Amino acid sequence: MEDNWDFLLSEFRRLGGIADNICQKEGENGRGIFSINPNLRARIFTPSNLMINQDDIYLENNKLRIKKDKEYNQEIRHFFNFYQDNFSWGFGGRETTELFEKGLSLFNSNLKELIKKSALVDIEERHKGKWDNVIKKQFLTARAVYFDKHSFITPVHELINHKVKSLPFILNKEGINTTTYPASNGEINNSYNNSSPLKRFFSYGFFTEETIVFSIPFSINIEDLGINISCKGMSLSNDSMKIERSGNKIILEGFPIADANHPRLPYNYFDEMLRKIGHSNIPKYLLFEIFKLNISIRKKIVYESHLIDNEVSKVLTKLMQYEISLISSHN
Repeated sequence: MEDNWDFLLSEFRRLGGIADNICQKEGENGRGIFSINPNLRARIFTPSNLMINQDDIYLENNKLRIKKDKEYNQEIRHFFNFYQDNFSWGFGGRETTELFEKGLSLFNSNLKELIKKSALVDIEERHKGKWDNVIKKQFLTARAVYFDKHSFITPVHELINHKVKSLPFILNKEGINTTTYPASNGEINNSYNNSSPLKRFFSYGFFTEETIVFSIPFSINIEDLGINISCKGMSLSNDSMKIERSGNKIILEGFPIADANHPRLPYNYFDEMLRKIGHSNIPKYLLFEIFKLNISIRKKIVYESHLIDNEVSKVLTKLMQYEISLISSHN
């Protein structure tokens, strides 16, 4: 295995990559990237020429390969094949993804329907088509980075694990780069992106204690005012606030209902929403109704998850209980 690692890094560097002071070994999150010398900084840079467009990848004899009609030279194709076979798809990546998707497939109809309505994930639709292609799609989507309207697989850099309280990677037209950390003997991590625990779970197949939680979809009538407020249940980024108004209908793209770092965020967001729609007379208890609704649905998911005896449902239960605790702290 060590010989394969040395060969991978030598080819990676030869093709323009940077891999300074790194090794791969088992950590608390499974296989991860660590410093060799804890007194020196570690760094990974995957250049743009080694970033492979997700749409250019297909399955050949159950191995990930670059489509033959795409313009990549043979050196890059050979490197990609070796990397996928020995460190990614062929080194436990496929098996891990399949275990997660099989776990989801065993959810009962009630749980699948709850997830479809509240998490906006249609498991039945997700698993349509040839099973091998389903696994390939989920595997690649979980590992891809989005840049310039395309999703790319980033060999070697992809091996870095996600950690909530860590710095993001740096992505530009030159390639993808780790943020430079001080020298350390611990694991090298990046924060993949901002996400709720629930979205992270269905997108990446694992649970981490993310700091923000978003509301499930809801629709609430305020009869005294003749107003309907609904939420699409989307996750928001960059503190964005997207509100549509059509007659007596007010439609929110998403609504943050808990934030471990900023406990006042739900209240501030609610007040700002009232200001934007010009309805300061909407009762403040409405926010607490939104809290209660979100907790209630999550408790139903926990109940149904307990009826399924597999590891994926157990992780979902743990995740839901974490989100409930965050929401309850604001309720």
